[in-house]
Amino acid sequence: MKHSISAESLYRFKKLKKSFINNSKMLWNPFKLPFGILTKNPKNKTINLKILWIIFFPLFLIAQDSKIPLIQPNFMDFDQFYNQVHTQTLARNFVRFRHRIVVSREGYHRLSPKEKEVLNQLHALVLVFSKISWFIYFNEQSGVGISTSANSHLQFDIRYYETLRDIGIDGDIKAMCVLPYFDKCILLGFRMF
Repeated sequence: MKHSISAESLYRFKKLKKSFINNSKMLWNPFKLPFGILTKNPKNKTINLKILWIIFFPLFLIAQDSKIPLIQPNFMDFDQFYNQVHTQTLARNFVRFRHRIVVSREGYHRLSPKEKEVLNQLHALVLVFSKISWFIYFNEQSGVGISTSANSHLQFDIRYYETLRDIGIDGDIKAMCVLPYFDKCILLGFRMF
């Protein structure tokens, strides 16, 4: 049994094909590859599409079938990140996070007073990885103040109270605070409530 195609549907198909070729001319303009692989010549359009299909389809299949992603992210844990920030702080090659300079606590205390003043004026961020030595205060307006074993006094928002209480005295904390007062701290690696 033969399928019959009406004259109207054949006309629509030819018109659609012609409009596709005319509209696709704009897509070929940016391509200027060597050896004439892609040309603007309408006779070579089907050859060009076949070449592109032959090139890109196997890459697509490899990407789909591969259990290893083509681009592997390079993740750091918090300790590696802290060590990298500390190393760069000592080298005065500061890490930036959302357009703000990030320094380590130890590196900050090794800087000269002029450098500290500049960082304080920029409200740079400081990383403090230490243990909680004791709670200084708890206030609904000003939040939670703690002291660390490294003699840093940090101020957290009230929403971190439960988490800090659960961590407890001698518990490890990883915090990022704003200079110069080590306030507006966020707790890294824990959820806030």
